[in-house]
Amino acid sequence: EIIDLTCQRYACKPWDVIRSAIPARVAAVEKEYLGLDIPKVVAIKPKLEHRVTITKTLESLPAIINEILRGLGEEQQLLVIVPDERDIKQLLTFNLNAEPVLLTSDISKSERYANYLKSRFQQSRFILGTRGAIFTPLAINSVILIFNDGDESMYERRFPSWNVRDIAMLRSGEFSLHFVGASPSLEIVRLVELGWLKSKKIENRSEQARPIIHFSDSGVSDIALMKAGLKRGNVLVVMAETGYINAIACQKCRNQARCECGGKIYLPNQKSHLTCAICQKITKEFVCKWCDGKTVRSIAKGSSRIADEIAKAVPGYRVLLSKGGSRIDTISDLKENVLVLASYGCEPIGDYSTVILRSLENLSNRVNLRSLELTRRLIFDNRTRLRSDKESTMYLDLVSDNALAQALIRNDVYGNSVKELAERKDLNLPPFCRIGILQGDTSAIRQLARNLEENDLFSAIALQENFDQAGGNKGKSRLVLRCEISRSQEFSEFFRDLSRYRGIKGLAPLQLRMDPFSI
Repeated sequence: EIIDLTCQRYACKPWDVIRSAIPARVAAVEKEYLGLDIPKVVAIKPKLEHRVTITKTLESLPAIINEILRGLGEEQQLLVIVPDERDIKQLLTFNLNAEPVLLTSDISKSERYANYLKSRFQQSRFILGTRGAIFTPLAINSVILIFNDGDESMYERRFPSWNVRDIAMLRSGEFSLHFVGASPSLEIVRLVELGWLKSKKIENRSEQARPIIHFSDSGVSDIALMKAGLKRGNVLVVMAETGYINAIACQKCRNQARCECGGKIYLPNQKSHLTCAICQKITKEFVCKWCDGKTVRSIAKGSSRIADEIAKAVPGYRVLLSKGGSRIDTISDLKENVLVLASYGCEPIGDYSTVILRSLENLSNRVNLRSLELTRRLIFDNRTRLRSDKESTMYLDLVSDNALAQALIRNDVYGNSVKELAERKDLNLPPFCRIGILQGDTSAIRQLARNLEENDLFSAIALQENFDQAGGNKGKSRLVLRCEISRSQEFSEFFRDLSRYRGIKGLAPLQLRMDPFSI
């Protein structure tokens, strides 16, 4: 049934969903279950409770899981969905009341299929997985817990671009939904405001004093806070930029360095030569095309370069770098105080006396549809990493009168989310509308845009011509369609009818993305 409901909402065919919902078959694994019957669905009226919990500490999630496990009935199951494998590894470092059955791409193909069949035939009590596990069959009246539903990893990248939160909502008639995180998504906040979800906030342990918070206009440097923090414990510095030196300019005329092909020149690491970001041409001796200057200056430093500079500023302490390809899951077993430099999303579990968040101004002002929501979650997620004492310190690369800074001072993530929700409503943006993006040949997209001008189903129509020539999509355009949330079913039906019509007429199919993470 959930496959059919997903197809109806996202205007797709069953196979588009099945490839994500059911792991690839392994014949050797299937032999163990030959002749076994799938447990019958018991016709009972489910007792459902849908809620959201705003967490304050890293220990909150495993505590909530253990509480739910203790309260499960004999036939009930708990399905926990987290953004990625790293979250699973970190969650497994805590003491859980039951051994989970894992459904994640990080395990082998045969093990994943075996675990799927185990959860299907044996109705495992506790299932832990990533995005695709949201389709796992469960016993009626079971519980689905979703951690950080607003994370980009919760959105399927391939067509039909479904997301975990919406699939869970489609299953809400049979299962209790529990959304957990330090900062709820705006879609969840809207449901709380409507009264559909109950809200619960977990208070800090033992009513401890709030941390000391500094901002970019506080008159205190982040380096000084690092030095002071390392004397008391571990220090976490989080930033958005990876790499070494991501952009350079001429020291004399300040013009940014570019290759003959037009690509920007950068320095991949300390021992490499200047390299073009597009054609990868290497330049051993820099000469400015504008003034013939031969000296370069960095204008965009990455985490590796910043790590070198910070290591010199705080001698005597070990500096650890946690980023995409070399992530560190935990530093809990270290006996010495260390300085951890991490990319956002790669922060290790640990006991930190000081947390420093850089690049927040850049993150919150990006053109991404969810930039402010993402930045808010990163701030409050990292707030939970601070240890519980009066000297705990946090530094934000924001001015103190910024709305996000004020939300942190008041420790009110929900209130800040409600304010953004009101702005979204005035602008007719998600979660008060649905978005569909059609991509195809420019001529076809133009014709479709003209045909839809008088269609009252759409509250806004935007044509983006030749939107990504650099990415190899020359001659391609996109049509961004918005529809009020109250006409959601009509919106989905339109795209199904459009696909059928173009198929009957023998027209080239258009690529479709519905309710994407970003436009």
